[in-house]
Amino acid sequence: MKILFPAILTVWIALTCRSGAAASFDFRLFEGAERGDSNDPRAAQSEGINQIDQADATLPDGQVTLESPFPLRIRDLEGTTHSGRVTQFDDRGLSGEIGTIPWVDLAPADRFRIGQEALRKSRRHDAAGLGWLLFMLRSTDSGDFSDRAEKLLRAKAGVDADRIIAAAETRAQEVRVKAAQVLSAAETAKLKQGRPHLHSASVAAWPVPDPIRQSSLAEQLRVKGESAAEGLGLQGVRTTSTVVLGLDSLEALARDGVAFDRLTSEIAPRLGLMPGRNPFPGALLVMEVTDHDTLRLMAGTIFDHQAPLDDDSILFPTDDGPFVIMAMPDPSRIAAISEAMSGGNPLEMLRSLERARIVARACLVHAHTRRALPAWLVEGIAEYIASTSVAEAPIDSIRRRRALRSMRSGQHPGWIIGLDGNDQGFDLDGLARDVAYVLVTRLFETDPGLPAGLINDLKNGMTPDQSFRRRMGGSIAAWFDDSADWFRYND
Repeated sequence: MKILFPAILTVWIALTCRSGAAASFDFRLFEGAERGDSNDPRAAQSEGINQIDQADATLPDGQVTLESPFPLRIRDLEGTTHSGRVTQFDDRGLSGEIGTIPWVDLAPADRFRIGQEALRKSRRHDAAGLGWLLFMLRSTDSGDFSDRAEKLLRAKAGVDADRIIAAAETRAQEVRVKAAQVLSAAETAKLKQGRPHLHSASVAAWPVPDPIRQSSLAEQLRVKGESAAEGLGLQGVRTTSTVVLGLDSLEALARDGVAFDRLTSEIAPRLGLMPGRNPFPGALLVMEVTDHDTLRLMAGTIFDHQAPLDDDSILFPTDDGPFVIMAMPDPSRIAAISEAMSGGNPLEMLRSLERARIVARACLVHAHTRRALPAWLVEGIAEYIASTSVAEAPIDSIRRRRALRSMRSGQHPGWIIGLDGNDQGFDLDGLARDVAYVLVTRLFETDPGLPAGLINDLKNGMTPDQSFRRRMGGSIAAWFDDSADWFRYND
């Protein structure tokens, strides 16, 4: 099945009190306007915020009971009509015989109108009450009606208006932030998890790459990628076996495409793929974005998938070719790798290493069949390829030390065999990735063609044990035991 790439529309979050993130609102934030208090506004605001979770004597359980309940008939935003007497209100909505109606379920004009009526019927239509109204409208994104409430407040509060408005905005911002966190967590929970290049529900063989059809599929992939990134201003360039989308100039994107092409031509034969041939159905598509937030947004929007927090890229297998979203490394990672380098540009080093990992994973996904390979083998190969393909790469000096320390402390390396690829051990600085790297390095050093043979066997249905017996003359458990002994005494 082909994956369709929907265009990104304007992404927005309704930040509301509905999430339950807000504590009960404290009118004392706004009181004092009529008493002529001369306290410093910032001190008053701070005191109010500190007291926000303490129930006001006039707000039992955070609710205001109306002195004069009033009848109301209203239609909410979903078209449901509510009818009955309103007897109470609080930060989240109004209630009574009418039931409970969250403010966010009402149109902004109704929030403004009914909020004022509730204040009048509770004898709260003063500066403090209008401060609460402003808070409620701003925390529910009520647009122009927030501005109208602010004008009413300024007329009522006089010199205290700025203090009350600042307090209302502070509390509204707290609610918006907390509601956004709740909503983000809920949306994240719905997304597919893990590293998609390590999981496949199919064992079917990939079609033999057809150079004539590849050009057409590559162009389709470029168009789909640009459509998926609509609104981000990305443009695309197609080279021999790569499509690169990004914000850079076309010339810079073309250079990146050529760099990916070179890596593909070098890496594919090392993994048992046909030399001199584009190994993908159409092309490797790489969408270069500026940061990890955008990477996660794109992964969630295009593929309904959550991106691992530590990885600088995520690879989605598709029928037209691997679709990769690649982010710039964050400053902490740049600083960390610079300590392991003897010179050079740490940012370019990280980018070069990630390109090599991407190509290695892409080749492994598209080798022979769609069958998934063991996570330790994939990630170990990706690290080994990156280490040996990029000049002066510091991967060995970083990973070998940690891997050897774990084995020499008595931890048998076989613990990574059955580890799921979603495990944190395969994070960028995870111990499973360290151990996988030294084990795969040993495979390549034993025989450079050995990993390609294992890949071919596993992709065509052999178990790891069967393949190791065929290629190594013994079980996979025996090889891991031998590796454990080897690394206890050899660097």
